[in-house]
Amino acid sequence: MLETERLTLRQITVADAEDVFAYGSDPEVTKYMIFPTHRTLADSIQWLQGVPGEFARKERMSFAITLKPDGKFIGSCGFHDISPKHHRLMMGYVLNRNYWGNGYMTEAVHELICFAFEEMSMHRVAATCDFDNVRSAAVMERCGMKLEGILRDFELRHGRFVTAKTYAILNGN
Repeated sequence: MLETERLTLRQITVADAEDVFAYGSDPEVTKYMIFPTHRTLADSIQWLQGVPGEFARKERMSFAITLKPDGKFIGSCGFHDISPKHHRLMMGYVLNRNYWGNGYMTEAVHELICFAFEEMSMHRVAATCDFDNVRSAAVMERCGMKLEGILRDFELRHGRFVTAKTYAILNGN
């Protein structure tokens, strides 16, 4: 479990299904995400059922973002494409639209970066965002990540190829 001034980042569980569905079913939230918009609660449960195994194998580490002191679940964040051999990983995050504009994601991402460097011995933390996702790019920039390039037609999302920006920060940078 990780803590910031206003947030607790804890391992995400199947018990979080309704809160995951709250953001996962919102087309405004998912338009920039790699995953399809959740149509039913079962879509959220299906994703959540795979999370503990991925976490245990260190393939993907997903955290629930919750507010202090009431524990209200507002989003998720975490790591994927973890390479201990090369001391690098990728980061991703998503936030319920009702909580946009409050600095919560910047706070969570900053804590994740510190955790990756200090506890996981990573040298490089990277992330991508849709070229048009100015909010996500701003989070990365506020956390000290540098724009490294533009990846044309980088991913197939929601039936179309999208161009992405790639950002990274190095330990000690």
